[in-house]
Amino acid sequence: HLLSYLYYFVSRNSNFPAMSIEERLESLEKTLDNYHDEIASVRSKNAELETKNTHLQDKYLEADEKISELQNLIEMNGNDVTKKEDEVDGDEGDGSTPMTPNAYTFLYTSELFSGPSIAGMVTCSIQYTVFSLFLLDLLNTESVPPGVAALVRVVQVIAIIIAFLVETDTLTALFAVIYREGFDEMANSFNGFAPWKYYVANFLLGGQGLLGKVVAFYLIIFADNVFDLLLNFTAIMFISELDEIVCFLAQDGYVGKKAEALAKQIEEVKFPRRPPKGILRHVHLILYGLIIAGAFVAFGFVAFEQASQESLAEFVKVQFGDDVDPTLGLFSGCYEKNITFTFGGWDSWDSRVQYVRTQPDRGDGKFDYCLDDGLQTWVFATDQSKTSCDENVALRSAEERSTSFDLLDAKGDQWLFETGNAISEFQLGEIDPSRFEIECGTISVKGDTTSSTEELCPVMTVDVDAIGFSGSHDWSKTFVLLENLNSEVVQFYQRPVFIGDSLGSEGYELLFFAGRRWVLATTKLLTEDDDPFNMENVISLFESSGFWLLELRTEALSYLSEAVNQGNDRGTPLGLQWYNARYADGVAFPFADISRPVDGSFRCGKCNSRTNPCLYEGICQDDGTCICSHGTSGRLCEIKPLSDGVCNPFFNTAPDEYDGGDCCVATCSKANCGVGEMNFAFGQSLQRNGTGFPNCNDPSMVPLTIYLETEIVEDAGSGFASYTVELHCEEADTTPMRVALDPSIVGTLNETVYVDDKAGSCLLSFIGIQSWTGLNISYQIMDGLDSSADSMLLMNEERNITADGIFALPTVYSRCLKETLAGVVDAHDLYTGSYQDEAFARLSNEATKFENCSSNQEYLIERYSLVALSTAEEAPESWISSKDHCLWSRVTCDGSRVVELTYDGLTNGALKGLLAPEFTLLRHSERIDVFGNEFSESTIPTEVGTLSALTSLLLSINGLSGTVPTEVGKLTALTDLRLNDNALSGTIPSEVGKLTALTDLRLYDNALSGTIPSEVGKLIALSYLSLRTNALSGTVPSEVGSMSALTDLRLFDNALSGTLPSEVGKLGALKILSLRDNALSGTIPSQ
Repeated sequence: HLLSYLYYFVSRNSNFPAMSIEERLESLEKTLDNYHDEIASVRSKNAELETKNTHLQDKYLEADEKISELQNLIEMNGNDVTKKEDEVDGDEGDGSTPMTPNAYTFLYTSELFSGPSIAGMVTCSIQYTVFSLFLLDLLNTESVPPGVAALVRVVQVIAIIIAFLVETDTLTALFAVIYREGFDEMANSFNGFAPWKYYVANFLLGGQGLLGKVVAFYLIIFADNVFDLLLNFTAIMFISELDEIVCFLAQDGYVGKKAEALAKQIEEVKFPRRPPKGILRHVHLILYGLIIAGAFVAFGFVAFEQASQESLAEFVKVQFGDDVDPTLGLFSGCYEKNITFTFGGWDSWDSRVQYVRTQPDRGDGKFDYCLDDGLQTWVFATDQSKTSCDENVALRSAEERSTSFDLLDAKGDQWLFETGNAISEFQLGEIDPSRFEIECGTISVKGDTTSSTEELCPVMTVDVDAIGFSGSHDWSKTFVLLENLNSEVVQFYQRPVFIGDSLGSEGYELLFFAGRRWVLATTKLLTEDDDPFNMENVISLFESSGFWLLELRTEALSYLSEAVNQGNDRGTPLGLQWYNARYADGVAFPFADISRPVDGSFRCGKCNSRTNPCLYEGICQDDGTCICSHGTSGRLCEIKPLSDGVCNPFFNTAPDEYDGGDCCVATCSKANCGVGEMNFAFGQSLQRNGTGFPNCNDPSMVPLTIYLETEIVEDAGSGFASYTVELHCEEADTTPMRVALDPSIVGTLNETVYVDDKAGSCLLSFIGIQSWTGLNISYQIMDGLDSSADSMLLMNEERNITADGIFALPTVYSRCLKETLAGVVDAHDLYTGSYQDEAFARLSNEATKFENCSSNQEYLIERYSLVALSTAEEAPESWISSKDHCLWSRVTCDGSRVVELTYDGLTNGALKGLLAPEFTLLRHSERIDVFGNEFSESTIPTEVGTLSALTSLLLSINGLSGTVPTEVGKLTALTDLRLNDNALSGTIPSEVGKLTALTDLRLYDNALSGTIPSEVGKLIALSYLSLRTNALSGTVPSEVGSMSALTDLRLFDNALSGTLPSEVGKLGALKILSLRDNALSGTIPSQ
């Protein structure tokens, strides 16, 4: 084998050089010789060892003889070694015991603050700190679980036993302090030993052991599953053994040299045991046994409490969401603990309590715990006869808790239907027994926890600011508490039942709570009795013990409120949002149809000066009724006197729509509107009240100011006491003012009236003025603009009146339109008969199409621009209509924006009149092509520079006069500019040099003068330039040589002088060059 191994090793080792077979054999022979030598040496040493062994055997025989002699001596003295060993527990063979090795022994065997002493202090500090933190955390954050499974209980018992038997620091400390064995030996062996250190160290050791057991005990009883119990218990045991671990580390030199030496010295020190005789030798065991007994007594008390389920909540309150299953809401309410198992049996350790409905007549629901192998969780069933794991349970917690004994553990879980869908809302909470009557008793109220008699609102009124409940009949506006024959409030689901104050064909109207929501219904559909007015049957329905809500007929409930929860539960339906009821197939109770909300809610109809005062300055009386002010009515003065034809100044505000419209002629809808409201007009107190609206504050109305200049030219004589001034608007059929004035009051009189924004034309009448009276009146009408102090004359000339007469006033322009176009229409052009006035009048007549002018501002500005163009020109036929202006013949739109305006006067007939400058309001225009017309009195407006999107401006053959505005230089997108065949004068503006995108420029056949600006050289994209037939002078600018794209240059029939610049030769693309009929001189350049 040796040869084979050597051969294999040598042949496989790549580090050996390759050798021949002979060399290998020779090497092997040498190796064998070496082994033979070593074997011979070993045999020699073995012989020496055998000699020594023989000598030792002789020595052993001598020792054996001495032992026999000692045994004989012991027997002679009557001492029995065997009895001695039985009396002293733990004695070694020589009758002595070693010291206990742990870090606490360092404290009394070493010098104070030496390395070993510090190691002991640190270990002690760590153990006490960790145990203290454990204990504080447990006491502050943990609580004893209400129950544990049987397996957990067994493991708890085993853990307590292990804790006291394995960890014996307390027992060791008791023994050391009581018996003080080895006290003298330790004093002689250790220089740092001192009695006080000995006692302190052992007290610390015993306290640490006891504290660790307390923490372990708490962890054991707080655990509700085996895994947590064993994990926490192991951690505590490790901390308890930390002092022994430190000592072991010290023995291996990990804590320092001094600690290592001391640890080994402690291990070697032994001292004889000298315990007292009799019962005193067992004092430490008795004390330790008492500690163990106390722990088990405490454990037994906890186990008994858990088994009796006394710590569980007596009552719980639950709110079920009803978005998926509306019937679940009926089971909302209070549930009480129900212990169904027999205490003492083995099964009772794993059994859970049930929670059943406190009011069985409101549903047979229960909470139970399922302990099936496949499902371990809390469930809810609507039928108490079903087992806890029945597949038809209504709900189950999505979280499986095999260790849970408390239903409240599942209050934060997601709860699922049997289909697996989650319930939308689930609220579960404990009810303090002291509040049971408040939460689950006769009437549930929300208020101070010390008061269980807080008064609920006895009267519910429908909020008058809302539309209210509608449907097959008009519902009551007020609901009061329903009382039985004993004058007791009828209850249902711990809430009062309310009854409406009116009767209809469907019987009484009832307002009651159904577990989750308040409902509105009539007795005709609630009861099976043919007589819906039988009050006894209605009361007995709510006081019956049957659960009848799931047996109602379809459509029995008309409206449902929003879901009631802890945040909005006031014991009544105050302030809740309401919805129409929606019935689904196969569901006995309706859904609240959130897609059809009701504009109605309830408020308390009993006043309280502190929490529910009377409204609108009403006074609350002691009996809870209100004395109302300002014409209001209702239980809380909540009904405003709006829309009754009489202007109420208190409600003449925007939130109340200016007293429901009563304060303005255009919004008042009653026959008595404005009658008797005027007692002062035209600066005088009226002899009798007239018709008018002096308090009209609605900013949507149009103010008209009537100015009267009156005088009496001769004595009127007797019988002329007054005359009447009336303003009547025919289209709206309204009378904004009718007053009788005193003729003796003369001078300048004025009165402002407010008319409808769309009043149209109105008539001003003077009645009771005869020629014999000698009264002369002249009037003017002013139209205010945006409530401005600067008004406009409605009529330019005064009208003189000496007798009765009716005078038509021009159409009142739309206020909305005036405000929208204020920035583009000069107010002084209105009511003047100008083309602007006519255009505005047309748009004002169309204003009914634009209910919100401001939102259509851009559209209206463009429409006004086009109407103004049409009005200013004299077209052969009209091209505008009431249709959308994008459909007009001369207009092209991109979406709703005008981008092109065209007209060919040569083909369709020339336009005459004016080219209205309002065409520049078409801010999105890209092409304006209007030519062949007779606009002799028109110029090119400077506002043309605002058309930044314009690419083509073609205004040829129009007879335009004036100059080419410099603002044309702002049209940087322009590619085609044709102003030829007009009567333009002045110079060509240098700003044309900014039109770098220009390709065609035609200014010929005008009266332009001055020089050709050198800036034309910047028009490098220009291909056609014609300035012929003008009065241009000066030279041809050399900069034309930069116009490399130019193909056609026509400058003939001008007054140009000088020579032709040689730079013309750079125009390589030029095809036509016409310079005739000028005053040019010199030679034609060779270029």
